Amino acid sequence: MKVVLVHPPIEDFYITNIRRQPLGLLYIASALKEKGHEVMLLNCHLAKKKEMPIPDEFDYLKKFMLQSDPYLKFPFKSYSHWGLSWEEISLRIKNIEADLWFISSLFTTYYEEVDRIIELIKKHHKNSIIAVGGNHATLHAQYYLNAQSVDFIIRGEGEISSIELLEKIQKGGALDDIPGVIYTKNPQNINSLSQSPDINQIAYPARELLAPRDFIAYKKKLISLITSRGCPNRCNFCTGKIIWGNQYRTTNIDYAMKEIDQCLKDYKADIINFEDDNLFANQERAKSLLNEIIKLKKTIQKNFELTAMNGISIENINEEILPLMQEAGFKELNISLVTKSSSIQSENNRPFDSQKFKNIASAAQNLGFNVRGYFIMGLPEQTKEEIRETIDFLKSLKISFFPSVYYNVFSPESQWKVQRSSAFYNEGKDFTREDLIKFFNICYKNEGQVQFSV
Repeated sequence: MKVVLVHPPIEDFYITNIRRQPLGLLYIASALKEKGHEVMLLNCHLAKKKEMPIPDEFDYLKKFMLQSDPYLKFPFKSYSHWGLSWEEISLRIKNIEADLWFISSLFTTYYEEVDRIIELIKKHHKNSIIAVGGNHATLHAQYYLNAQSVDFIIRGEGEISSIELLEKIQKGGALDDIPGVIYTKNPQNINSLSQSPDINQIAYPARELLAPRDFIAYKKKLISLITSRGCPNRCNFCTGKIIWGNQYRTTNIDYAMKEIDQCLKDYKADIINFEDDNLFANQERAKSLLNEIIKLKKTIQKNFELTAMNGISIENINEEILPLMQEAGFKELNISLVTKSSSIQSENNRPFDSQKFKNIASAAQNLGFNVRGYFIMGLPEQTKEEIRETIDFLKSLKISFFPSVYYNVFSPESQWKVQRSSAFYNEGKDFTREDLIKFFNICYKNEGQVQFSV
């Protein structure tokens, strides 16, 4: 069968460049190719942008856009469409013949972009089969069954379920027994997750489907990969368990090193970016992986760089691991405090405290790392004073630090579009939207550049 995997464009006030390599879709592509299916990637998310009118849902921000006070002014210049234009996407879809279209729906806030992809496929190919997967589809499978009338939703990891689904479509057979596959005639299976593959046996992501432009970041060739799925921690605000469930699995070191070697040799990577939710959850594995990377560097005599832009959880980082990270190629340490408040840390099941954060930041700075700290402001239980204390604490460490504005991924459908970190939507008992914008700008002016992650 011919399958087209679609990575939709993004419309927002900003983007994160590394999101252009859709690892989930590329893993599914490899799994399907191994079974003899013809696979194509339609990657609609590009770095190019086109400014567009601000949607009506964000009218509440307009008064801040007109502000003359720099501390009350909305910090983003425009709302833009990042990626292929809708006209080009429509034309490409029209010219592609496929048996099944598989669309990635990762972030709830971008659900309308997914909806539009669905509409275009239905417009040009009325008899095609459409499947949707990803975080948002896993959370809101019923929406896609009812409002969008797609054929299938895959909840959780997609490799095994995708293979089984295509086999049943091709050869016939009951669909009810495929874990995680939801369809109109079997909506009672709405809470099941797909079967998790053995991540030491699956094929590496089908990066050959990416265009050369998809590898470019920071004027270098960057390749993202993961060496684990899930996280052993249970932070309340984390959405990782939506896809991975409560399990944490790691690849063995040999499997990880072969993928790194492939990225260097076949794709000429300058930067290897680890996208793991918790890269160094185990100290012994961390040391083993780093030592093997150091050995590889000496063997191939290539001075590639390592990053973990998704962030590194520091509960198991110590002064023994930091020098190994540096020798292996890390120049930057991205770490998230979330909040200085010990009570909020405890309420959210954070696995380390502010003192640990301070110790690691200081040790990394002494080694010459560029330390970038992140925190969340606007958590429902926060106060203005607590946000101030967190900012002051991070300033005292003399590191770069950046705020992420809290948004509620479990919000009702009426709020899906506005629940994004760039929209300052949620006010609390002790803080207003004006307070959040002011705090954001304080951080911005301290650092000189607005940077924060989805």
